[in-house]
Amino acid sequence: MGKLFKFLKPYAAAVAAIICILVVQAYCDLSLPTYTSDIVNVGIQQGGIDEALPDTISKKDLNHLLLLVPSDRQKIVKNAYTESVEKYDYNGTVMELKASVKEDKKKVDRLSEILGKPMLMAAGFDSGSEMTQKIEEQMRTQMSGIPNVDKMDIYDMLEFMGAEGRNALIGQMDQQMDSMQDSIIAQAAAGYIKDAYTHIGIDTDQIETTYILHTGAKMLALAFLGMAASILVGLLASRVGAGVGRRLRENVFRKVVGFSNAEFDKFSTASLITRSTNDIQQIQLLLVMILRMVLYAPIMAIGGIWKVFHTNVSMSWIIGLAVIIIAFVVLLLFLVVMPKFKVLQSLVDKLNLVTREILTGLPVIRAFSTEKHEEKRFDDANRTLTKTNLFVNRAMTFMMPTMMLVMNGVSVLIVWTGAHGISDGQMQVGDMMAFIQYTMQIIMGFLMLCMISIMLPRAAVAADRVEEVLKSETMIHDPEREKHFPEGGKGVLTFEHVSFRYPGADENVLEDITFTAKPGETTAIIGSTGSGKSTLVNLIPRFYDVTQGDITLDGVDIREVKQRELREKLGYVP
Repeated sequence: MGKLFKFLKPYAAAVAAIICILVVQAYCDLSLPTYTSDIVNVGIQQGGIDEALPDTISKKDLNHLLLLVPSDRQKIVKNAYTESVEKYDYNGTVMELKASVKEDKKKVDRLSEILGKPMLMAAGFDSGSEMTQKIEEQMRTQMSGIPNVDKMDIYDMLEFMGAEGRNALIGQMDQQMDSMQDSIIAQAAAGYIKDAYTHIGIDTDQIETTYILHTGAKMLALAFLGMAASILVGLLASRVGAGVGRRLRENVFRKVVGFSNAEFDKFSTASLITRSTNDIQQIQLLLVMILRMVLYAPIMAIGGIWKVFHTNVSMSWIIGLAVIIIAFVVLLLFLVVMPKFKVLQSLVDKLNLVTREILTGLPVIRAFSTEKHEEKRFDDANRTLTKTNLFVNRAMTFMMPTMMLVMNGVSVLIVWTGAHGISDGQMQVGDMMAFIQYTMQIIMGFLMLCMISIMLPRAAVAADRVEEVLKSETMIHDPEREKHFPEGGKGVLTFEHVSFRYPGADENVLEDITFTAKPGETTAIIGSTGSGKSTLVNLIPRFYDVTQGDITLDGVDIREVKQRELREKLGYVP
């Protein structure tokens, strides 16, 4: 993994820009579920009422509300409202929230805390909910001795009770509502505010439509911004990946053209072709995936978890369960697939080697009628690579449906758990919808990391193989203190007690060879196949260096002259 990031060093600025854009994209993606929740909770269920206090309210409704506020706090509420000078389609007096209160967040929070439960109770009394009907029945029973109590509504009875009785009743109702979440109280308060607006002639349908349209416009803007960020990240990641691939191919090519024959023997031509093409392509593909997904996944996962804990903590165990299941599946796949990834690249090398040998040696194969044998060699290499690839791909295809099963199972579990929470008044429908989306985003983040982690071993092997070429030392070096051939040299080539042994061999190929090849003469080297004729000629342009002895050209040891100068003096036809 370190080698992969090492390849990204020249593109540090582009990577930093990608990370910044990914943060913007993650912000957009994580904000959309919140707005979806707002449309459901506020726009639909609360009729577009998103304020915690009624900005305007009839004096009659305000007086009824004050009957449900403890007597020691009623003055705070009264001082917050003043008589409105605006005209409404209402015959009575309309009160409005003072401007000084609206602009002071602390005062608004204080008032919403005081009026939250009273508005919930008033909404219940006005709608005739089951809980408030029981309270009303208990009050009528307790006040059965009072004349005309049956004709009194709940507010008349509360007013008749006096401050001390009301405070005691309000305290009991507060205890019953202590288990309710703030969001439930806020939703009920919004319903009360909507009714209060309706009483004074305000068009609440227009408020609802305006809220949904404004929220929808914000969602569209975020969606377009997220799309633009995604396109830009894809463009930058592709350019960085292509740039890394181009740079690696250039560096590998420059390194390879400077190799001596010993390095070609070590790596093999087929392996060098694979490393220059397939291996670098694997690295390039993974780097694009890292920049596009791996960096994005933790941002989304962290942001999603933060959002989840601000949406509903009680269901966060579902995310933990999903992550554990995904980790188990990935670990199982790792144990099964990892060994195959390690041999995959060597099998590609082998197929390239066989293919190259067959294509370059076709005349010889035809001359000796060994077509069937060569076809079998190619077929064996091809089948082995195909079987390994099929095994790896089948394991990958097993992973995707398993992950989808986990995601869909988690969705069902959230809906089942959330439905109970909604039924018990612990959460709202929009919150459950947002929780599902956040959970899917978190799981998708882990899923992307898992998919990359399966691709990583193959790319890591490829990176090691490319790095091996780039770090390899050439056995043939130019001298630190170079000499030059004499001006007007005749081209006298001399072998003096030359012996040569191939790297890693036990015996010399050439032993104590001495001769002089003079200009204007033909020097022929004759011997049986494998006697070392080609090896001897390869020593002259320094494709290999002698093990013992010296080779001189016009009296200058060829090892003391730069390779370029030496080869400019030679005409070599293999």
